[in-house]
Amino acid sequence: MSKPDFAALRKRVEKAEKVADGYRTELYEAAVFEAMKSTTYGHVSAVARESGINVQHLRDLINKADPGWLAKASEERQAAKSKRKETA
Repeated sequence: MSKPDFAALRKRVEKAEKVADGYRTELYEAAVFEAMKSTTYGHVSAVARESGINVQHLRDLINKADPGWLAKASEERQAAKSKRKETA
């Protein structure tokens, strides 16, 4: 058996990592965009589940993209909940 060419293998791995990083960035950006489309309860979790991203990591990415958005979404849900109780 011949000795493996570690330099060539390392180059292939580095190239694959660059490609994977690009795809990962694209996935994260798409997930953040989709998650921020709605403030309904469970929407962020559903997007995280569908995209295969840990929900806390997605929340961190959202906070990085738009600090305060998660708090605002929570406030909107609470306001809608209060409004439903008043009309009931």
